[in-house]
Amino acid sequence: MQSNQTFHYYQQQIQTHSQPIAVDMYKLLRQRFSKAYLPDTPEEEQRLQQVLQEMVEKIAKHFNGTDEDLKQLSEWGEHVGNSVLKRRNEQSLSDYLAKLSVYKEALWRFIEQQAKHSLQAETTFLSVYTQIDNLFNHIVYGYSEAFHNAQAKEMESYEEKYLKLSTPIVPIMEHVAILPIIGEMDEKRANVLIDETLKEANQLDIDWLVIDMSGVYHVDDQLLHHFQRLLDSLNIIGLTPILTGMRPELSMRAVQAGMKTPNSNQVKTMPNLKQAVQLLKDYAKD
Repeated sequence: MQSNQTFHYYQQQIQTHSQPIAVDMYKLLRQRFSKAYLPDTPEEEQRLQQVLQEMVEKIAKHFNGTDEDLKQLSEWGEHVGNSVLKRRNEQSLSDYLAKLSVYKEALWRFIEQQAKHSLQAETTFLSVYTQIDNLFNHIVYGYSEAFHNAQAKEMESYEEKYLKLSTPIVPIMEHVAILPIIGEMDEKRANVLIDETLKEANQLDIDWLVIDMSGVYHVDDQLLHHFQRLLDSLNIIGLTPILTGMRPELSMRAVQAGMKTPNSNQVKTMPNLKQAVQLLKDYAKD
């Protein structure tokens, strides 16, 4: 009972003094960090102070709260983290977490001042410290989640750009281009390969696409599945594929799988790129 009264006392004090606590947080921030890590404009400074006051109010609201309260605090931390990322400069997550430790210190100082005017036992005072630390940990968790998700999206974007660059279509003569395929083929790469191939084929006005498979060493059902999707997509837009450089293992697996175009014609293959080019030259003469 005494513990609940103590928590309620500090909760009221934090709620009542949320604005001056936020001011103290900002003052301590200016003392600890260089100008490079501080708001650039009065508007940014005012926005930060508003966020700090909101944080103090959130902590007071969820003081000694339930698991659901702590979840809401984490969600708020993630929301703030996402807002920060929209205005993010070159600072890292560790820089922002260092700022949060300053805010925690300012709140601890406030609690210490309040404790001087109360008759609470030292053990009770330490439990309040522990509670504040726990609340900040949930804010930090949500904040870190925002950065982690943003980093994952950024890496995914880089990966997609890399995959686009790794699937070049090279024009070699009028209405003819070569697509070299190198390495393994997973779902993501297959989707990028098909999308980019269809776009490039349309832009380059291609009728024939020589697909060179000499760089493919690992053959499995997944590769054949994705490759069949590519052939089906090319057939839909009226583009004729010619396969070259197929290793014996790939050739046998393709025959076993019955690889063919949607109009039931077997896919045209040539032993190597040189013979495929010669075939297309002869076709052009005719």
